[in-house]
Amino acid sequence: MDTPHLHGTPLSHFTRKLRVLLAELGVPYEFVRLPGVLAPGAAAYGDNPLMRVPTLVHGPHTLIESDHIARYLVRVFDPADRLGVRSERVDDLNRLAVVNGIMNNEVVLILARRGGLADLDGVAYFRKLMAAIDQGLAWLEVRTDPDRVGFDYGDIAMVCLWQHLVHYASTPGLDRYPRVAARVDRLSGRASVASTTPAASLVEAAAAGWSPA
Repeated sequence: MDTPHLHGTPLSHFTRKLRVLLAELGVPYEFVRLPGVLAPGAAAYGDNPLMRVPTLVHGPHTLIESDHIARYLVRVFDPADRLGVRSERVDDLNRLAVVNGIMNNEVVLILARRGGLADLDGVAYFRKLMAAIDQGLAWLEVRTDPDRVGFDYGDIAMVCLWQHLVHYASTPGLDRYPRVAARVDRLSGRASVASTTPAASLVEAAAAGWSPA
């Protein structure tokens, strides 16, 4: 069977969801590291017309959007869906939607700063994104059991989100969400998680000759 090629950046939390999932499923893949996410043109993103990461190329198939890719990977490599990637439980769907929404908002804010917008607080749209990040984290906080047994796709998404927020240190007040922090800490020793942290990913990328644009 063809080896999947995952196109993404070392620090992308959307890409990392798939890296953790592939590690958990024991699926070998090639990580095609992109130099950044500001390049124009789909070719720089594995022919993703939205010019975003991640993109998965597997044989004749090119897939975009992290959760669509995850469902494809499970269908091909793990039909039993041991991590609940294809769960249709309302709680699971809402948890994933909230995590993805926070991730999306954080990316917009990061790219706005990189693009030279210094006063994000002075723009109503950006204030709304910041407020939604806080409200989303508060929503997760009351619905997170730090000691819950097991590990699922929702955990993967939340770990990737939380450690991304911590790495960039651009969201103040993370100490208001101790239950989320405790859950992530409980799961941080898993090999799939520990090997893909932002710090570990940068070290691995540098060793492979990668450098940011």
